[in-house]
Amino acid sequence: MSDDKADLLRFATEYADNNIDLYELLGVDALTPKEDVHRAWRKASLNNHPDKAREKFDAAKWELFERARDILSDPNARAAYDQSLKAKLLRKQEREAMDKEHQRFADDLEARENAHRQQMQQQQQREQEKLAKERERLAEVQRLHDEEKERQAKAAQDLEDRAEALRRVRENREEKARRKQMKKSIKATKGIKKQPGPSNGTVLVPGDYLVDLGSVKKKYWELVCDKLRAVQAVRNLQKLDATNSQELEDAEKKMIEARQRIHDAEMKFQQDTAAV
Repeated sequence: MSDDKADLLRFATEYADNNIDLYELLGVDALTPKEDVHRAWRKASLNNHPDKAREKFDAAKWELFERARDILSDPNARAAYDQSLKAKLLRKQEREAMDKEHQRFADDLEARENAHRQQMQQQQQREQEKLAKERERLAEVQRLHDEEKERQAKAAQDLEDRAEALRRVRENREEKARRKQMKKSIKATKGIKKQPGPSNGTVLVPGDYLVDLGSVKKKYWELVCDKLRAVQAVRNLQKLDATNSQELEDAEKKMIEARQRIHDAEMKFQQDTAAV
């Protein structure tokens, strides 16, 4: 089968565009002359001949072998095929070069992005280190502040403890003085008949314990002094053998009232301490 010249040129361009290598199909190269192309065609297409292939005959493949023979045997068709291959190869090389340029551009862009990312990471790391140092500084300031606050609290507690100790010492001294006074009073009244009224001194009451008498408030030691003065007044009248029984009776009444106030104060103190 033989195609006309126009068909050969069309097929030559079409095969070149579709990357169909006619040289490889026939087992020749670009320098093989026309006569050798025919011999190579007969040898390469032998197994595809209808008589040889029979039921396995491939008409399209057989047609391709014939067109390869005709194109490579015709100078114009062969030139058109070679030119199309070269143009396609050139376009491929241009695309590859363009791809390389694009790749270089992409690599360059990626390198700049990586450098920028690394710079940002370094800056972020520096900021984090700076923030960590600032946190350490603030923590140290807070620690010093807490230590100073604790020191001041301890100093205030020490002052309060010393004041409390002094107060207790003073109370003990006052209590000892009160007991001493009471002992003196007991010795002075030894041998004298028991005075009327409630017994006192059954409850140990601090000297500065405040007693509410209604109209006035007195401390316990003041009540003791009032009682001692009342007792002494009765004794003085008894020693004088006073004929004025009314004066002695009034003095004894005041003494009984003084003893009663002390007794009430002792009972009240006992209730207060029991409630605590």
